[in-house]
Amino acid sequence: MIAAPPALAAEQENAPPAHAHGAQATTSTQQPMDMEPNMPMAPGSDHSGHSDAQSQTAEGPTDMGSMDMSSTQGNSSAPMKMGSMQGGRPPADARDPNAHADGYENSTLPGFEKTDQLPISMVLVDQAEFISGNEGDGFAWSAQIANGGDNDKLWLRSQGLKISGERLDPYTGAEALWWHAYSPFWGRTLGVRQDIGRGAHTWLAVGIEGLAPYWFDVELTGYVSDAGHFSARVKASYDMLLTNRLIMTPSAETNIFSKAQNERQLGSGISNVELGLRLRYEIKRKFAPYVGFAWERSFGDTADFKRAAGDPVTERRFVAGVRLWW
Repeated sequence: MIAAPPALAAEQENAPPAHAHGAQATTSTQQPMDMEPNMPMAPGSDHSGHSDAQSQTAEGPTDMGSMDMSSTQGNSSAPMKMGSMQGGRPPADARDPNAHADGYENSTLPGFEKTDQLPISMVLVDQAEFISGNEGDGFAWSAQIANGGDNDKLWLRSQGLKISGERLDPYTGAEALWWHAYSPFWGRTLGVRQDIGRGAHTWLAVGIEGLAPYWFDVELTGYVSDAGHFSARVKASYDMLLTNRLIMTPSAETNIFSKAQNERQLGSGISNVELGLRLRYEIKRKFAPYVGFAWERSFGDTADFKRAAGDPVTERRFVAGVRLWW
């Protein structure tokens, strides 16, 4: 074996040992990279922070003692404060697309609109069902057409019921409403309602609609008729996801009238309460057949009208239908 020269042997003898896991040791034979202090920078670029760092490195090691590390030392167990990001109420301007853009507004050029600024149309047939119960067999529906953006929509909606051999249910009607959002989850409605069937009236409609806490879909509408009568309708429903496609929907509805309407056989006060439970299976998100059960009870003068006509005061219906939208 050829012996190493004395100078090289001495240098290897004084070199620090290599680190574990294959890391290479640094020897005094490595030369620092020659960085020219006056190297020109690209026009318009700001590299002052890098220049300061280089100058400090060239002059000597940075004084780490001057850095305030007290906020991070010894506080590993302190909880991190996340502020309002963790739940709570949304800000009042949550629906404003430009509220958190630091003064910049989105362009209104065609093709560059944000999603919440685009008018979107939808047809929703929430209930289209055949019914069978102690009052007979028939058909019922509840549907709406909507067009507009996130803040303003035009709504056309209708609901009703027809028993074979009987006239239309007195609560059957159609509405044309303008919906305007006033908070992230709630909106106001204003429009007209038209009764369908004998003794029909035209009503001015004013109400609110939205999502209550725990995702209850709530609809509250007040009406003033062309005859000076007042009425109100309250509806609520909730989707319970048993699986991603199997959904149970309980619902409730009640109607209230200030004066009796003899032609439509509706009494004053609380007229009825209807409770429903429907189980649907979403073969596709836009197509879901369902089965269910509905229970309705009439009260006050409305119950007296039904007794006089020989109709049951309490109605029980088995339903089977389809829910679809496009």
